[in-house]
Amino acid sequence: MSDELNLSITGVEPQVDIAGARRMLLQTTRGTIRLILHAAAQKAQRAVICLGGAAGGMDGPAMLYARLGLAARASGISILRLGYRRPGEMAECVLDAMAGLSFLKGIGYARAALIGHSFGGGVAISAATFNPMAVAVIAISSQLDGAQNVAQLAPRPLLLIHGTADIVLPDESSKLIFERAREPKTLKLYPGADHGLSQAGEEVYQLVSQWLSEKV
Repeated sequence: MSDELNLSITGVEPQVDIAGARRMLLQTTRGTIRLILHAAAQKAQRAVICLGGAAGGMDGPAMLYARLGLAARASGISILRLGYRRPGEMAECVLDAMAGLSFLKGIGYARAALIGHSFGGGVAISAATFNPMAVAVIAISSQLDGAQNVAQLAPRPLLLIHGTADIVLPDESSKLIFERAREPKTLKLYPGADHGLSQAGEEVYQLVSQWLSEKV
């Protein structure tokens, strides 16, 4: 990335810790990133960063990120839910995702997957192409912006998920990303599901959980 878009972590401020969900403020040279870390029960080296859409948010489609966080202690994979500094600004949000990867590396994680919904799908793909610590990517109801270099992900696996009734970002977007990506890649379409996958929440959760356990 260009020199004008450098970001450095300057500190971490722990906030409240509720039921294994540790809220933190990641201080950087470009502002504050909100984090919620759900740590696995035993010290793990595997983690997942969850990224929201253009409006931000930390719960994910059909509460996917929150559900993954609740299951983190048993799954052996820690979940880091990230709140952007400036939602909707691609370059800034990619920096946030990369800062999340740096934070995880700094506290002992060796590998991580990135999950992004909508705008966040482009953020996840773009950030992963810059950082080899990202070993897998899931893009849900993804936009094309940010995914232009998706071919550079290979040989890291990519999972694309989309609902066929999405009127915000039609499933054609994920189909085009899939065409441009290299193997290993998977495209899963849910007939009748909307942008937030509300009609297929349980199926998406099960698919994502299983895929992460195999790929991260």
